[in-house]
This record gives sequence, structure tokens and C-alpha cells, in this order.
Amino acid sequence: MTASAQHDSRRHIAALDGLRGIAILLVLLHGFDVLQDAQGVAHLIDAVLDIGWIGVQLFFVLSGFLITGILLDTRTQPGYYRSFFVRRVLRIFPLYYGVLFVAFVMLPLWGLGGENGTHQLWLWTYLANFAAPFGLDEPAFPHFWSLCVEEQFYLIWPLVVRLAGRRGVMVIAAALIVAAMASRVFLRAHFGEPVGHEAAYMFTPSRMDALAIGAAIAALLREPRCAAWMAARGSVAPAAAGFIVLAAGLAGGHLQRVGAAMQAYGYTVAALGFGLLLIAALRVDGVPARWLGGAPLRRCGLYSYAMYVFYAPLHLFVGLPFLARLGAGIGLAGALAYEAVAILVTFALAALSYHLYEQRFLRLKPRLAPLPNA
Repeated sequence: MTASAQHDSRRHIAALDGLRGIAILLVLLHGFDVLQDAQGVAHLIDAVLDIGWIGVQLFFVLSGFLITGILLDTRTQPGYYRSFFVRRVLRIFPLYYGVLFVAFVMLPLWGLGGENGTHQLWLWTYLANFAAPFGLDEPAFPHFWSLCVEEQFYLIWPLVVRLAGRRGVMVIAAALIVAAMASRVFLRAHFGEPVGHEAAYMFTPSRMDALAIGAAIAALLREPRCAAWMAARGSVAPAAAGFIVLAAGLAGGHLQRVGAAMQAYGYTVAALGFGLLLIAALRVDGVPARWLGGAPLRRCGLYSYAMYVFYAPLHLFVGLPFLARLGAGIGLAGALAYEAVAILVTFALAALSYHLYEQRFLRLKPRLAPLPNA
């Protein structure tokens, strides 16, 4: 983003890969946390690691921004719907359905256990986020709810953008933010604990505020005067404001993933903080962009989809059984070592998946659904 140009979805920004890398590392630090009933310093570290669930919120903000940007930039082009859906299918379906096929078909056929699949239908149809709060989930894939949220967003949002345009997107995004907050309060009151709390966490209408914030930023940056005004502010100010707002959202929500305050307004405030950090990262010559553009973070961002898909099964069916065989508690040093090793293994498997499997489908994008040149 510069003062003389609007943001263009065809222009790759390395810092956004870095932000995606931060999002997946936050999720993994949370997911691989094995500190239990810790005291003293270990308890403090456990509390910090537990905050990693907000990585999903950052993913949602980034998705709302990137997807809306692509749709706004191509909404008048021929093949608008076909291009978008083909590109999304090539990116998402091969790994997602490949993992389900291995878990529910191949492993049982090979006699290697696998999942019994009582509730697998909800995963195959991308509806697990609506089923899981009622106990209709599959133990191996407790994290797939967020992939369902994003897929449902992809199905509806292209039509919204096509019909509403840039200004309409901003109005609808504002309405969705309010509606998401209200829906979480309603679900908690209607279903009670724990169903209502988990429904408020997983239901798509309840998580649309983060996606809508990303979408609103994409729409705002495509208005020349707004883009110029944002660019003139530099990158340090929005980055500092983003950290302050993010901290305020987490503190105001008492750091509780499904707490009353967090679900009433904490999710939304945290997403606003991430939105400000995203704006700061778009200034390609700014300090945040230079920090986020480092190779390690960018590489994590590149592999983040596979890392997210793999981490929970690895933890549940490899990591935890291994720790159980060690016997007594592993202590703080062992828990931190497990975090590091588990993240490295997840990264390595995701890299193999990306280069040996996913890229076979990604290479089809330019031929089957090329982006327009202008």
C-alpha cells in the first residue's frame, strides 16, 4: 500500500504470509500445550500458551481481507464465479478430503485403526461447526470447525460482493459485526453451558465479525482517498494501535476462550486489533512489514493450511500416546521441548504435503481459472 495506489489483490505482499505464519504458530502453541495443573512460572507460561486460540481469529481476519479483495477486483470480469470457486476448490479440497479419505476409508481398510466415523457426515459436508457443540463431532478433527466456517463464507460471500459492490460490502460488514455479537449473546442464553458457549464459538454467524472486519478493510483500501489517508499514517501508528486494541480485547474478555465477556465483545475487539495490524503490514516499506517478511515466518505462512490440518491428529494420536509412555509428568522443560518438537514435525509434514501433493493441484490454477490481468 502506498499513498498513490490502491491495494490490488494481484500484488503479493510478503508480510501477509508472515501474519499467516504468526496465526498458525499461535494455534500450534495452544494446541500442543501439555502443561496441566501447573504452578508458579509454569502456570504463567501455560496461561500465555493458552491464548494461542486467537490465532484462528487472525486467520478469519486475513481470509475476509484477501477473499473480499479478490472478489472486488474481479466482480465485473467474465467467469467471476467459476474462477473463484475453481481456485478455492484446487486450494482447499485436495488436502481436506484427502485427509478424510485416509482417516475414514484407507486406515480401516488397512486394519490400522482409523476413525469409526459415526459423525463423519458433518465433516464431508462442511457442517461440523454446527454439529460439534451438540457432541456430534469426530475426536480426530476437533479443529475442523474453523475450516467449515471459512468454506461456508466462501459459498455465500461471492454473491454478496457481486451484488453489493464496494460500498455495499462496507455496510453489510458493519451489520455482520453487530449481528455476530448479538448471536453469541443469544446462543449462550438460549442453550446454556456448555452447548451455548461452544455454539457461540463455532457457529458461522457468531464468527462473521472477524471475517467482516477483514472484508471492510479490503473495501476501504479500494477507495483511493481512504487508501491515501491510511498510507499517509505510516505503519508504526496502526501497529501500535493494533497491539493496544488486541490486548484490550483479551483483557476485557478475561483471556477466557468461551467466557461471557470474551464472547460478548472480546472476539470483536481482538479482531479489530488484528485488522489494525493487517493495515500496518500492508505498508511494504514499513517496520512491521520488514519484520513479518522474514523467511521463517513466510514459510510457516506458506505451509499454514497443512500445518493446521495435521496438528490435532498428530497431537492426539502420536504426541499424547508418546508422552503417556514416558510415565510421570514431563515438567516444564519437557513440555516446552514437546512444543518445539511437535511444531517442527508438523512443519516438516506440511512442507512435504505442500511440495509433493498440494502443488500438483495448485499448478492447475493458471490453466483452469486464471486471474484477469486488469
